[in-house]
This record gives sequence, structure tokens and C-alpha cells, in this order.
Amino acid sequence: MEQNNISDLMDRWMNDEGFRASIRQDPKGTIKATGYQFTDEQWKAFNDIDWSQSDEELTARASNQSGCCCSASC
Repeated sequence: MEQNNISDLMDRWMNDEGFRASIRQDPKGTIKATGYQFTDEQWKAFNDIDWSQSDEELTARASNQSGCCCSASC
């Protein structure tokens, strides 16, 4: 996944409450529906996210990853 797609995805996460709700219900399906493509490594990092955390905790995690929702592999 290209860095600009990651930025788009994070922007949507931070600004679209419905998107956040969809990710919480079906993370993989929601991402696939966006049309973005993840590498196997990015999927692993994405699947390791604890989606039960609050929006604030997840946003802080994303900010700590330099705007990336995944791991430093992005």
C-alpha cells in the first residue's frame, strides 16, 4: 500500500465516524471495500490492532506511527 493511501485511510479514520464504526465491526472487510491493497506484512500489522481501544487510543497509536495505521513497515 502506498504511503498516500495510508494517509487517505488515516484521514478517513479520523474524520468519518461511520468508517470507524465499520472498521470496528469488520476491519478486514471494510479495508477491502475501500479498494486499497495491503501487503501481507501490512495485513499482519493491521490484524494486530486492538479495535476494542477507544477512538482516542487508536488515534494516538496512529499518530505515534507517523500517520500510519499499521506498523513501521508502512
